[in-house]
Amino acid sequence: MSQQEETKQLFDIIQANPKLRILPLVDTDCVPSDDFNSWVAQWGTAEIEEVWEAPCRERIYVKSLDYDELMEEIWDEDIADEITEEEARKIVDGYAWEKVIIVKIHP
Repeated sequence: MSQQEETKQLFDIIQANPKLRILPLVDTDCVPSDDFNSWVAQWGTAEIEEVWEAPCRERIYVKSLDYDELMEEIWDEDIADEITEEEARKIVDGYAWEKVIIVKIHP
């Protein structure tokens, strides 16, 4: 998709969802070092997603990308007798997920 198409896609999503927060998701390759104050990158695709800003962590979890990892933190086969997978799923689903517009930023 060209940058013009990606930008149009973003504007269309914003227009259809004006109350959603826009969250740029910057690829790690965009900031290869701390030698400079600024870097050049380009717009990528935009989509509606759910995110969770974990308290006490310096991280934002994207539900479609990080759900399984969060499940594994709570439930694995070693503790299956203490908590069921369904209970772990209810915990993760109960996090304060926020619906946002994610814009991927690429180098």
